[in-house]
Amino acid sequence: MHGMDHSYRYHSRPGSLWLSLLALVGLILLAAQLWEIMPGFVMLVFIPALLVSIAQLVMTPVYGLFMSDRSWRIEAGKEARELEVDKIAYLRLQERGPRPRTFVVLSDGSEVEMPQVALPDPLVLIREATNRGVPVRHA
Repeated sequence: MHGMDHSYRYHSRPGSLWLSLLALVGLILLAAQLWEIMPGFVMLVFIPALLVSIAQLVMTPVYGLFMSDRSWRIEAGKEARELEVDKIAYLRLQERGPRPRTFVVLSDGSEVEMPQVALPDPLVLIREATNRGVPVRHA
């Protein structure tokens, strides 16, 4: 995943895309079979179900992290935040508690929490942060 500019990109989306597509194909085939027998039922039930399925596929948010030598981009669904590497003081991993949390601590002391669904494996995240000169601290 490294290019000439030493960038790293990680993307994820909740749910299984293949499972969603398989369910959509199944709905379409079932609607096509039932159309011959009861078109009114298909119009009433299956057409709205197909539209909802397609909308869920299209509107499922994508989460991700893009790290270059100059900036980090944290994508959390429709929200995206760009952080310049020279303004990042350190990366803080908090593994205690009910769920792990990860924060980017900026030079001015403010913190940006990174959504867990947008993050790669912690060891990969640590490696990529230190490769860019960003220290990592465990809390």
